Amino acid sequence: MRLAGYAYLHRVETRDVSTELVVRERESGTEYRLPVTHTASPCLGADEDEGRYAYEKAGFEAAFDIDTLADGSPLDDGLWDISLAVGAQGLTREVRIGSNRADRLAGRPDVRITETVRGRRAVTLYTTVPYGNYTVDLGERKHPVLKRLTFAPVRWHASRPTELLITGRCTLGAYPRGALTVHLDREDEPGTTAVFTAVRPPHGEQFTVRIPVRELGPGVWSGELRLGERALPLPQPPRKLRAAKWWHRSGFCYAKPVFRPDGGFALRVGATGKAGLLRAALGLLKRRFIR
Repeated sequence: MRLAGYAYLHRVETRDVSTELVVRERESGTEYRLPVTHTASPCLGADEDEGRYAYEKAGFEAAFDIDTLADGSPLDDGLWDISLAVGAQGLTREVRIGSNRADRLAGRPDVRITETVRGRRAVTLYTTVPYGNYTVDLGERKHPVLKRLTFAPVRWHASRPTELLITGRCTLGAYPRGALTVHLDREDEPGTTAVFTAVRPPHGEQFTVRIPVRELGPGVWSGELRLGERALPLPQPPRKLRAAKWWHRSGFCYAKPVFRPDGGFALRVGATGKAGLLRAALGLLKRRFIR
């Protein structure tokens, strides 16, 4: 995390500046302090107290890494509040930061999955209510990852009739590339799994998973949306969703939703067999005759 801004004590000129960044876990009180890089802030304070006090060294820049901040080790899970211990001329005052920020800095939570030395971890930068100060949530204490994933109705691709689309919205700020996937399991053959990766455009929130049902073997398939170790059951397809049909070698094959009283995603893939092939042929002849 990188922070930049300015801070000063009112009517204390910025000489012998000793400002530090303070990161403190809210429940345990564990804290870590690190020096900031002081930067110039010319003309700051010129419109206060008739310009009698100079705050030209009030600017600061700071950065910390959750993998190393704890004396070279990763930060533990928790709510880590961010403060500044603003110091100059031997005087110090600690204040929370974030409530007074640039307009381009959004106040909504930025939830991410990131690769760390402890594996993939959920990290959220958010502003507190009502004061709007910055806090880092490590370990989903207040911001569950799966609540950032929602589904749209399951549907068939408009121009590819045998391609099933699982779509939805993902409001995560970032996650490892290729980590968002749909896993389909064949219920009558444990261990048989098909995996499909979600596509999400840069800076967009909509994701799409394309499932070519012609590539699935016969049987009933159920599944879930996964993000690493986290999993969300796929939604039940709409009742009006038709079956997909295609020709394969010596007969017709199909994929159609299976509706269950308790909900959940289920898709049956199979072949029509000789009787089904005959019915399909008769239906085709009938339609031609009617025309």
